Amino acid sequence: MRILILGMGHVGKALSSRLREQGHHLIGTTTTPEKTESLKPFADEVVVLKGHESDKVAAAAADVELIVVTVAPNVKNTRTLEERHQHYQQTLVETCASAAACCDKLIFLSSFSVYGDGGEGNAPITEETPTSNHEEPSSLYYQQAEQKILSRTGGCVLRFPDMYGAPGDLSFPERIKLAHSYFGGKALFGADALLYAIHFEDVVSAVAHAVEHDLSGIFNVCDNERIPATNARVFDAICDAEGLTRLEFMNQIKAPNRRISAAKIYRTGYRVAHGDPNAAYLKKERAPA
Repeated sequence: MRILILGMGHVGKALSSRLREQGHHLIGTTTTPEKTESLKPFADEVVVLKGHESDKVAAAAADVELIVVTVAPNVKNTRTLEERHQHYQQTLVETCASAAACCDKLIFLSSFSVYGDGGEGNAPITEETPTSNHEEPSSLYYQQAEQKILSRTGGCVLRFPDMYGAPGDLSFPERIKLAHSYFGGKALFGADALLYAIHFEDVVSAVAHAVEHDLSGIFNVCDNERIPATNARVFDAICDAEGLTRLEFMNQIKAPNRRISAAKIYRTGYRVAHGDPNAAYLKKERAPA
């Protein structure tokens, strides 16, 4: 099968390598011409384009049977609300619109942010739970991008929590240091939200699983057997252990504050392979005063 991957970051490269080993023909994209040579070992073809360049996407997608959209906003371009609106809309919505105009079979890597804080009630959040937080760009534009993908009968949306563990990725202590140096010690998310996180290898496996099993519709992807601790509990524990100043939680970006069910994709045979990345910190967290 000829497959186009829009976005050859860590997930795109690892996914392309895995699918090529299975006999598929992979076309990868980059926005940076200087990266073309370094990406050639990962794909059969490498094309330079941006996702909102619909004509270029259409040319790259000629004769492909599947498009996988792995693009994600760059946090350094999202310091203000205005920046978030512009960057998320172009990166997510316009890219998915370009993809949906070219192919019926699509896979989009979306985010748990579409649920906001999950709304009222105590029941687990499922794929049937209404989306919310329609004003915050990090939620709004993922929702709009999903609708572009789901407008096609073969559209598949995989909703993920925060990803960690990619080559060269920041550790959680390094993320806290970035918050201090780049955001003045403030975290845009809320203290009481559950810190769901997924290893990038589990992300790659989920997408490959969706390709292999020809999945369509919406799927939550996370550890279905463990409920994580809250942002405040995890990040406070890391700060205390690493000698860092605790973060101030702004609660601007809403995130679910109750269990998220991944039972739907688990019923298809998928399982995460990596456990809680912050378990060691929680075991030695400082008792409250």
